[in-house]
Amino acid sequence: MPRFFTYLLVALAAMVGGCRPQPEGYTIVVIPKGLTHEHWQSVHRGAERCAQDLAAEGISVHIVFDGPLRERDAMEQIRIVDRRVATGASGIVFAPQNSRTMTACVKRADEAGIPVVVIDSDLVEKDHYVKYVATDNYHGGELAGEHIIATLKRQGKDKPRLILFRYAVGSEATEQREKGFEDAVKRICPEAVWLSTDKYAGATRDSAMREAGPMVLQFKDQVDAIFAPNESSATGTVDVLRSQGLNKKVLVMGFDASKPLLQSIRDGDVIGSILQDPYRMGYVSTWMCIRHLRGEDINKHRTDMSLSTGEYLVTKENVDSEFVLGLYDPSAQAKRTTKALREGPEARR
Repeated sequence: MPRFFTYLLVALAAMVGGCRPQPEGYTIVVIPKGLTHEHWQSVHRGAERCAQDLAAEGISVHIVFDGPLRERDAMEQIRIVDRRVATGASGIVFAPQNSRTMTACVKRADEAGIPVVVIDSDLVEKDHYVKYVATDNYHGGELAGEHIIATLKRQGKDKPRLILFRYAVGSEATEQREKGFEDAVKRICPEAVWLSTDKYAGATRDSAMREAGPMVLQFKDQVDAIFAPNESSATGTVDVLRSQGLNKKVLVMGFDASKPLLQSIRDGDVIGSILQDPYRMGYVSTWMCIRHLRGEDINKHRTDMSLSTGEYLVTKENVDSEFVLGLYDPSAQAKRTTKALREGPEARR
């Protein structure tokens, strides 16, 4: 759609919003980066759970889950935001694919009077949304770096040779993970040798395999460990290492959860992964959006607009614990209490 008509639709939606019939309750549109990763399915389940809890309190909330199929389709994500603004959502929960290019559509939503809660990855401009709900990705990267270095030192490798297999340019969340990882390694093991830090896995397991193949082949006789900062990059890396007979010989540290990645941890092909809490992310972002719509100051007594949902090191020793299952397993997620989801991880322990 030409930009002029997009602006026109947004403007018309803002002008006529006060005179058209309003649906009962609230409509919250959850717009993930993509629809394929299990992370976003957990976000969706969390948002729906929030709507159920609010319904029990007499507040009607309808969740619309609408995003691009692939995480690399930035223009489609922008079109979805503009379309949902034009058709009159009560509020939007939005995981921007790019920290810069997504600012304009959030600004248009703000100008149309539709509050946006940003999740997962932040925007460079922070003036047009009401809350930021996400993992502390930098700290998650630090945890990954600390675990990988500790494991290598136990193996007697005091000058480990590392690969940082990046995700995608402009993805604020993974860039923070990568920076946290680099900073932690440089702090606790300045003798580490960086074999590669400039390769990008892309948005899918297949693209990660295509990029990891030549990289692993190039450094197969040198590399001690690889950090892959999301689920698809980690799983694609493991696939390549298995195909070359290097699994368990080259350590892999991941981020996020999927059935294949968690099984790789159980099998010992991955030494650990940093898990987020996307279920709580979906829950809290929806809850914050509704509270804002009902007139509450959701940033009262806070020094900034961000809210962390936690990050956790998962290894072979704890992968099947009740706490970890609650981070990704649908049946375990459903058993989590409303109090714990609203108050945070300490209420769960």
